[in-house]
Amino acid sequence: MQKRIRKAMYSDSDDLLKGIVEVDESYVGGSMTNMRKSYKKELGIYPGGMEHKKPVLGMMQREGLVKVIVIDKADAKTIRPLLNKHIDTASEVVTDGFGAYRMLHKTHAKHVKLNHSKNIMSLGKYNTSRLDSFWTTIKRAIVGQYHRVSPEHLQSYLDEIAFKFNNREEDLFSLLITRIIQQEPRIAVT
Repeated sequence: MQKRIRKAMYSDSDDLLKGIVEVDESYVGGSMTNMRKSYKKELGIYPGGMEHKKPVLGMMQREGLVKVIVIDKADAKTIRPLLNKHIDTASEVVTDGFGAYRMLHKTHAKHVKLNHSKNIMSLGKYNTSRLDSFWTTIKRAIVGQYHRVSPEHLQSYLDEIAFKFNNREEDLFSLLITRIIQQEPRIAVT
């Protein structure tokens, strides 16, 4: 049942994010704190490593929608096509200094880079604090509400969190019931 509810929360909206759009990537996954050293060594997991976590790309329109997508690899080849697909070319894109965002000034109206390694967190009205706050919401939901999320189902959990965020001003219960009713019914095999 929860799977069907999360399916109803999935948004396949082709609406482009416009205006000032914050973009950042994060890594989502479990803590390796209680894992045996021998098992960590067998998996090739080292302290501070991200091998066991999935990269996630986040895009947030200022005062608007958020889109989150699980990606295979956090590199320019994977990220740039997604940014071009989901962000309007007339938008002002705000990112950190990650190399995958390097050429955005050629495809979008303005690209503002914040160098977090030099403690530059904002430049005037440009910052990524709303998206950083959303990452915290995701990670707290996984730790506090779901406890454990498998990589195969991570996208559906992210869709649920994004749905709740994007519709925070709406009556979520009524909206969700309407979407569930609109889903195609499952055919029972007898």
